[in-house]
Formats: sequence, structure tokens, C-alpha cells
Amino acid sequence: MQRLRRGLYLLESALANCYLIEGTHGLTLFDTGQPSAASALIAEIERNGFSIRDIEAIVLSHCHFDHAGGARGLLERHRVKVYAHPADASAVKGEVRRPRSLGMRLWTSFLRLRWPYRPLEVVVPIDEGETLRPLPQWQVLRLPGHTPGSIGLFQPGEKALLCGDALNNRHGRLAVPGDVHCDDPVQARESARKIAALDLEVLACGHGPVVLSRAGLKVHDLLAPLT
Repeated sequence: MQRLRRGLYLLESALANCYLIEGTHGLTLFDTGQPSAASALIAEIERNGFSIRDIEAIVLSHCHFDHAGGARGLLERHRVKVYAHPADASAVKGEVRRPRSLGMRLWTSFLRLRWPYRPLEVVVPIDEGETLRPLPQWQVLRLPGHTPGSIGLFQPGEKALLCGDALNNRHGRLAVPGDVHCDDPVQARESARKIAALDLEVLACGHGPVVLSRAGLKVHDLLAPLT
């Protein structure tokens, strides 16, 4: 576990980055890793002085297996509400949505064979402009493109954004997901521009190291060739 800011921690036990947030009413988990990640995430949380019993909510950035897959295993240990955008909620509940991109269809099929997805029965819809009871200082942002229902959480006071896969920082190189990995590449670039408009210091992506300073400037530099 890595402390990023006051009350914000990176969990490192899954294929994708997951984040633990201390709020006014317990903890919130942002993303849950792949289906096999639940036990490792619980162990990491409890090894660092927290308890899974203190988690009040789970927020899913989007429906892909490496972000939503661990939720079922976590709920078997501790029942909480799981939030996702309505456009991705059906996929989280196991209804197979056919991605537009051939590359994404092939990739999704491969991943489902390797890590069988265990769907959720109930997902609470959440959209931009809403807040969660445990996290009144965090704002939900819609960031579609990678998937139709991709969302992020933004904390203006700390100038911190958890963006899921709206951007990635693989190998320390900030990037918009490639067209082959997007349901709608045009929307993905629009979401990147939306991120660039934020007053941003910390950018916590779903993959790669967290950008801990001058994140807004780095997103502007990323988008400069696209404008």
C-alpha cells in the first residue's frame, strides 16, 4: 500500500490499480481488480492497519474484468453497496455487452476464458453530479470512451483524480487508451480533454504509476499533439 495524499492510498495487489479512500463515514474502495484479486486485496488492506469491515462502499470505474472482477469475492466477505454508471451496470451484472472494436471483442473473450467473471446481482447506479455518503468531498465525473459508463472520482481540495482507464500511465508514459481499446475513441479523447480542464495535481490511473505532482500540466502536454 502506498499513501498518496491524506486519506488516499494505492493498493498494489491486483492487475489494475485499486484505491482506498478514507471518508467521513468509513472507507471507500475504488475498483476491485481481477476476479482472483479479492483475497490479496483484503490481506493488503488489513496488513496496513485497516479492516475490510470499515469499507462502506465500492465504486467501479468501469465494467472491465480487471477493475470490476474482484467485487464478488469482496462482497462474500463483507456486504456493501457497489456503485457503477448505468451504462456499464448491465455488464457488471453479467450481461455480455458486445464491444464495438474487434480488438476489444477478442481481448475480452480471451480474458473471460482465463479469469472467469463472477457477476454481481445488484449494482447501484451513480452519475456525474452525485456524491456518495462516505465521500461528500469527492465528485463523480463521467469519462466515457474506454467504455460507455467509465467514471472517475475527483477531490477538488486535494486536486486529485482517480480516472480508471480514461487515461493510463503504463511504464510512466501518460496516454489516452488506443482506439482498439476504446468503445468510442472520439469520446475517449473528449474525456481526456475534460480531465485536462481540471485543476489537477494528482492523477491516479488504472494502470501505471500515480502522477503525484503537476498532473494537469502533464495531461496538457499529452493532448497538445491532438489539438
